[in-house]
Amino acid sequence: MHADQGGIPMLKKNMRKRLLAGALATIMALTMCPTWALAGDEGITTLPSPEDQMPVVDSTPAEDTIQKTPDAETQGQTEPQDTAQAGQIENPDPAQAPSGGTDIEETGNNSSSNENDSQNNDAVSNSPTDTISVQEVQIDRARYQTKAAKYFVLLPKCGTPKNNADQGQKNYLPSSDDRVAGITGSDGGVKGLNAGTGYKGFVTAEGMAALAQTSDKSITDIEHGVDEAYLEKPKDLGFFTPGNWNDDGTYAKYTNTDETTRKSLLDTTNFTFHPNRVTIVWYTIKDQSWGYGWGRVEDIHVDGYLKGIPVNVTYYPNYTTNGISGKNEDPIVDNETSGNTYTIRGSNTFEAPEGYSFGGWYTEAACTNEFSDTTTVLMSDLYLYAKWIPNPYTVTWKNSDDAVDPLDTQAVNYNGYPTKDPKDQASKASDAQYDYRFKGWKLAGTADTALVNPRERAVTADVTYIAVFEPVTRQYTVTWKNSDDAVDPLDTQAVNYNGYPTKDPKDQASKASDAQYTYEFAGWKLVGTEDTALVNPKEQAVTADVTYIAVFKPIARQYTVTWKNADNAVNALDTQTVAYNNKPTKDPKDQASKASDAQYTYEFAGWKLAGTADTALVDPTTIAVVKDVTYIAVFKPITRQYTVTYYVDGEKQGDEETYNYGTLVKIRGNAVKEGHTFSGWKIGSEAAKDFEIKSNVIIQGFFTQNTQHYTINKHFYNEKDVEVKVENGKTKTGNEYALVAELYKNDAVNQTVDGKTYVYVPGLTKVTDNLEKLTKDVTIDLYYYLDVKGGEKPDETGNGTPDAWEYRLAFKVVNGEWNNGGNADIVVYVPFKDYKNGDELKYVVVPITRIPAVGDKPNSGYRAGSWDTTPVGNAKVEKDTVFTYTYAKKSSSGGGGGGGGRKPTVTIPDNVPTGLNGDDHYAYIVGYPDSTVRPQNGITRAEVATIFFRLLTDETRNANSTKTNSYSDVAAGAWYNHAVSTLSAMGIVKGDSHGKFNPNAPITRAEFAAIAARFDDKANTTAVDFSDIASHWAKNEISAASNNGWINGYTDGTFRPNNKITRAEAMTLVNRVLKRLPETAKDLHNNMIKWSDNSDTSAWYYLAVQEATNSHYYDIKGNKHEKWSKLRETRDWTELEK
Repeated sequence: MHADQGGIPMLKKNMRKRLLAGALATIMALTMCPTWALAGDEGITTLPSPEDQMPVVDSTPAEDTIQKTPDAETQGQTEPQDTAQAGQIENPDPAQAPSGGTDIEETGNNSSSNENDSQNNDAVSNSPTDTISVQEVQIDRARYQTKAAKYFVLLPKCGTPKNNADQGQKNYLPSSDDRVAGITGSDGGVKGLNAGTGYKGFVTAEGMAALAQTSDKSITDIEHGVDEAYLEKPKDLGFFTPGNWNDDGTYAKYTNTDETTRKSLLDTTNFTFHPNRVTIVWYTIKDQSWGYGWGRVEDIHVDGYLKGIPVNVTYYPNYTTNGISGKNEDPIVDNETSGNTYTIRGSNTFEAPEGYSFGGWYTEAACTNEFSDTTTVLMSDLYLYAKWIPNPYTVTWKNSDDAVDPLDTQAVNYNGYPTKDPKDQASKASDAQYDYRFKGWKLAGTADTALVNPRERAVTADVTYIAVFEPVTRQYTVTWKNSDDAVDPLDTQAVNYNGYPTKDPKDQASKASDAQYTYEFAGWKLVGTEDTALVNPKEQAVTADVTYIAVFKPIARQYTVTWKNADNAVNALDTQTVAYNNKPTKDPKDQASKASDAQYTYEFAGWKLAGTADTALVDPTTIAVVKDVTYIAVFKPITRQYTVTYYVDGEKQGDEETYNYGTLVKIRGNAVKEGHTFSGWKIGSEAAKDFEIKSNVIIQGFFTQNTQHYTINKHFYNEKDVEVKVENGKTKTGNEYALVAELYKNDAVNQTVDGKTYVYVPGLTKVTDNLEKLTKDVTIDLYYYLDVKGGEKPDETGNGTPDAWEYRLAFKVVNGEWNNGGNADIVVYVPFKDYKNGDELKYVVVPITRIPAVGDKPNSGYRAGSWDTTPVGNAKVEKDTVFTYTYAKKSSSGGGGGGGGRKPTVTIPDNVPTGLNGDDHYAYIVGYPDSTVRPQNGITRAEVATIFFRLLTDETRNANSTKTNSYSDVAAGAWYNHAVSTLSAMGIVKGDSHGKFNPNAPITRAEFAAIAARFDDKANTTAVDFSDIASHWAKNEISAASNNGWINGYTDGTFRPNNKITRAEAMTLVNRVLKRLPETAKDLHNNMIKWSDNSDTSAWYYLAVQEATNSHYYDIKGNKHEKWSKLRETRDWTELEK
């Protein structure tokens, strides 16, 4: 201990403790009591038992007792005979002993204010004069041996230590888990190490001796490191031992720390850790042992940091955080290296803002932790923030410019605001004319008296404020009195000099009436003068005390005028006070009234004087009043009027009739209502008669409903339109003039008879004389028709249309199935009469949506066949029809021609007929706006003519173009006129024997074949073997078309020339004529126009429809089929067809 720390008193205290300890040892030896049982004073070090004490003669200098360093396998393992004698516990429980680095506070590495008492125990002194007793010699011999020590390395990301205080367990290696603090420990690269073990090394006897001489049980040299002679460093420092690393930079030994975690601990932003790149500076040794005497638990720590790591020192001006705006906040960065001594920049690093002084460096922007060192050894990046302290200035308040003493002062920081305001201390003495009142503050030293608020002015220099006062004019008393000799005033008021009074107590002024007059206040006059001229005190400036006297004028007496309803009336209608010789202004005639009697009401006629028999009327407003007077109302009688009101069945009939009292009233004629009988008029319960009216009268009458009879008969018809049952109803009674339709509406619905449904046909209903209202007895006949058919299957319920009024269309398939599966007959019912009235329907056609798809599912040994009668969508239906599709045997030849549902085998002809454009593949069919193309619909003669007109070469079309024709049914304005006229002129199309073209008729197979064949003037017309064309008018054209491969017959050897052709068949045949034949769907273009009803790529007509409806460029494949290359614009056919 240094002398200036009180060494001599400390020596006395130590000696006292040692003597007491010796006495305790003797007692314990005699009583066999253990030392700990009597060690109640924390300042007394317990002594070993006598048998463990070393004799004085065995005491040797400390250097002679130093043990040799054990080999690598036993390093850190001293071997005293008795652990207690050695003064240490080799492996203390980490949960109880200090752990990690140099601290036991919070993270276990604190050596600040919470050190073990043993570290500050004055029983052990650093002064050699403390060597007093044998006990101390024995302790010193043990103390100065080489001791096991726990080595810890401060991580490069830890803050720079300025002393030997701990940096927290999480900043050292090795470390332990701390769940509360959220820390995951690391063994530092050596299996089994943690914060309780440290890296295992030693402190030499020389180091222990040096440590014993320190006052705080620690040796620290941050810049250079402690003396190497004090240390026996661990042989294995884990991550910090170069030999533990592979050549490829990976760690070679087992560790509980993965690569990512290791890098997070050891790498910095601009530095990748490797032990060859750094040096460990062991900067502190600490004795953190705990316990006393031979019971001590040795805990020696050695801490080091890494030297050689690039670090930055960053200085922040920190203006904004200090409340300073408008300054550059760019930091200054010094690039340094850890382990070097760095000099902290001075106060002139940044420009001091106006009104501020530099207040030092701090480690965070809030400036709560000051960094006071001028130099420091850098371990990692250091961030320093400037603190700026406002300069204080003095604010002074004075009573006047020449005042010697201030009213008050206040010190205020630069740009701050004073909080004081000593206005209550400011004052100025009154003079004869004015009092003075504080008004505010002005700046000293100026003539400017504009007031300022010091608390709202930022202080930027010393400033003085001078009190400003405003003069307050003196006041005088104004007095008002009732008369000159009145003792008490009516009122008084204090008024400023040259001001005006605001009061006027005229309402308090009064003068008693005499026999002739009452008196009314007239105004004020000045007291003490005979001048009665009135003055207005409010208009007289006050320059001295002043008194005003009330002046009155006389008012003549007044009398009462009374108005009454009658002479004997108790209460008056009204009264008025009128001045003598004046006239009343009131006239309460609107209040006058006399109660009516049965014969009369009474109307006000005027006034008469009360108490006289004179009934002459007078006007009170014209008579001067000289005394109290009463006027009585006079009335004239008015004959009364009464009303007569008529009601029928409680409803008022027109307006009331008004009559004078006693007038003869004549009764109206009887009321009339369709279908009802009237009861006659009644007054009360008696029949009404003419009468003299003397009161209001109500006359009433009533209607009784008339009735008629009706009968409802029901007629039932079967599917053959034959009546099969009649139900004659019973006669019923109904209200006369009721709507007949309402009588039978409950029967005008479908009926069930014998379990069958009969639909009601409203249009067939018959009513006697077609009456709409029940004006006489009637018979009503209702008609019902059987309705049990019409669904997908024959046994389904009806469809709301009489079976007798429907055609039955049956679709059958032979030798295969429908494309949707199954081979059951499909039955469709098509109405030919209106179900509401039985009228014939104009359009009765095959519903296109009900035609089943077929041709794809033949039985084994069969192939696609054909229809016996081709079902054409929207074709006219005139009778029950059966459509049979028969699949053909595979061995059979022929087929096709567009009939059926199979994909035809096509032989491609070599040349396109003359006049037709086979080169440009324009779309010649335009779909519908609903994105359908309707391939199964029929096609008309005009539409086919238009298709071939579009497909002519431009040269052929231009050479033959005409809009004139001889057909009676092709008008000049028809949309198809140009096409029909041109093709007719070319001889391609022809009309019938009646001079008609029949443009809207569906085209037949023969007609279509003839049109196509006429384009080929060199066609082979050799007769083909179709059994049904030998005598047909188009046999040559059919043969030519067949020989060209454009059309085919049916498997039964027929061509069926008169069958109607569908749009799909037409497109197929046109494409064959023009050699427009893609082979598969892959030959088409992905961006082509697609149709919702042509989406099945397996349909036999799919390719033909797409080819006909899309304009495109193409390439010819080796098999003469085409493949589209890209799409092209479609021609505007409407321009050609105009």
